[in-house]
Amino acid sequence: MSYEKLTYSGTECNNYLYLSFDAEYFDTEKITAELNIGPTSVMIKKEPVPKSTAWEYRIDAGNKIDLESYLQQLINIFEPKVEIINGLKSKYDLTTRIQFVVDIDINPESSTPYFGLNKRAVDFLAKTGTEVDFDLYKADTIGLLQKSDE
Repeated sequence: MSYEKLTYSGTECNNYLYLSFDAEYFDTEKITAELNIGPTSVMIKKEPVPKSTAWEYRIDAGNKIDLESYLQQLINIFEPKVEIINGLKSKYDLTTRIQFVVDIDINPESSTPYFGLNKRAVDFLAKTGTEVDFDLYKADTIGLLQKSDE
């Protein structure tokens, strides 16, 4: 019996990005009401986790690697609300963040993700004081060994 190393194929990627409003404590329903946009998820601070409260609007990209187009979708939704976003941040002492969450395919023949930040995206980030964060994950190579009979 021999072992053959498997590579991650990228078919099960769960790539997404989201805009979040974050603070230790705040009323997430007020964010929804003032933006007139429902969140895709909400986290309320508890001990020991989550360590803060967050209102999030998520866009799923599946196994797509061009995340610039999904960022543009997010900006299309929130760009008309720059003044409201800034008002909410000031009123409730919030921070905003665009978070990319990406599975990296470890197959050397696969393309890597593309994170285009064009002028429009940079302008939105600057006008709202929004941070950008990237969570990049790769397949765990431990346990990716498959038995094969010889």
